Amino acid sequence: MPKSYLVLPLVLLISTPAHATGGLFCETAGANPIQVQLVIGHTVLSPVVQARLTDNGVEVQVTVAQAWVEGDELRVDLTDPNAERHELRLLAKRKGDNYDGSIWRGGKRRWVRCVES
Repeated sequence: MPKSYLVLPLVLLISTPAHATGGLFCETAGANPIQVQLVIGHTVLSPVVQARLTDNGVEVQVTVAQAWVEGDELRVDLTDPNAERHELRLLAKRKGDNYDGSIWRGGKRRWVRCVES
């Protein structure tokens, strides 16, 4: 049996399609900043595939509960890893190269700007 027949299955397994991703870095203004880092996949399902939340320098473990990136609008809800507690809501609209909007965390609303990372 030619060696090429043995190598072909390995090549097919290794050559999987690349899944393009992008990211956004969001931060509130003023003292005690809230920062959200989002990894956005270009897939059929939920576009936000991973999130990281930092509140005043303290990392908060979160998971993406639901997210939409549609047209010029970004909407993200984050919960604790067990989905028992709502941690953050982000609503923003594209303004030029950035997304500007609001974050709700701990019952308080704050302005936020998101930039592509």
